[in-house]
Amino acid sequence: MVRTFFALKRRLVSQLDLTGRTRRFPSQQAGRIMRDVTVQVALVLLLIESIFVAEQLISGLLEEVLKIRASLTKTIAMMATMLPQVFELALPTAILIAVYRVALSLREDREFLMLSSLGIPPHGLIRLVIRIGIVAQIAALTVGGFVDPLSRYAFRLVMFSAQYHALTGGTVTANRLFETKIGTVAVIPRSDGVPTPRLFVRQPTEGGGERVVVANGTRLIGPDINGRVALHLYDFAVDDFPAPQPGAVANGAQRVPVAPASSLRGTATQQSLVFNDVVPFDPRGRNIAELTLPELFVGAMARTPERLELAKRIGRSLLCLIAPLIALLALSFTTRANQAFVLPLACAGLMAMEIAGTSVLAGLLWMGLWPVLLLVAGGGLAIGSALITAVALRSSAIARPGLSRS
Repeated sequence: MVRTFFALKRRLVSQLDLTGRTRRFPSQQAGRIMRDVTVQVALVLLLIESIFVAEQLISGLLEEVLKIRASLTKTIAMMATMLPQVFELALPTAILIAVYRVALSLREDREFLMLSSLGIPPHGLIRLVIRIGIVAQIAALTVGGFVDPLSRYAFRLVMFSAQYHALTGGTVTANRLFETKIGTVAVIPRSDGVPTPRLFVRQPTEGGGERVVVANGTRLIGPDINGRVALHLYDFAVDDFPAPQPGAVANGAQRVPVAPASSLRGTATQQSLVFNDVVPFDPRGRNIAELTLPELFVGAMARTPERLELAKRIGRSLLCLIAPLIALLALSFTTRANQAFVLPLACAGLMAMEIAGTSVLAGLLWMGLWPVLLLVAGGGLAIGSALITAVALRSSAIARPGLSRS
């Protein structure tokens, strides 16, 4: 057992070239690989982001945009603000695919064999892909820690602006239902095309009763410098219903009053209110996904939700370092017989690593912020070291062409 261990150690030291006797990877070759990997990453990111935005459009955004007749500029702005949402997960996958494809092309063109004859081992590519991973990690932390949270807030802001314009401009083309601070509000477009949609409001009153407001036409004007808008109602009716009596029971169910206690009818009236009471708009920071890394770090000191979100973002950035090593290891197992499913399995393994890591962290949040961050860093270092060792030991398999190309 001891002899086997030392033999493996000598082989690993030789493969990793810790003595520095072998030549470094040529700078010209390294520059070409970096360029090819960058192009491949950009193309894969474009594909993933396009699929994500298309899925969001199909799942409801397009319907919402058509309902409120949002302008083309605001629609494009909303689509653009959605792009960073999937960047953290898409970037490691894109790097894995790009490094695998570029390295596979080098191997099958026998460039690794040529470099090996010059004393440059294939595992010298490890240093290069780690540099690629570091650049990608910085990009992931920048986008996931700052751009994505601010983009999520910008998306809500643009959507709020489009909804406000639709309500004030009378451009609503479909029934809209809002759960607001003042109660349930339904906006119904008019069939005659007049830009004053009908309004239905159901709100609770003091004492357990209800107030129902119905208007045949409405218009919002404002807001003023104080953030208040003027709500104009045309052909309106206001009915106040009392609370059910505690002893009023019929057939085992509480009897609800049918006749209103008071009613008001009119042709036109105006009410001043805060628009946020009609279409609520939460300030930035109430949703954890909209917090930047410094804000998460401050909140993570005392609260577990922020702690988990911070650990997830840092862990996803570490995947950018691990992904190219997984690509090289997958390359060493690629042959003509299994070339169709090695890359999909590698991508699935990367995603499984992210899911498993999140599950483990969720159960260890009680340990505190610093132990969790040390666990994330230690786990990433351990996995990365294991992958570097595996890639170095399979260096010959990386260099040997396996697809029988002539």
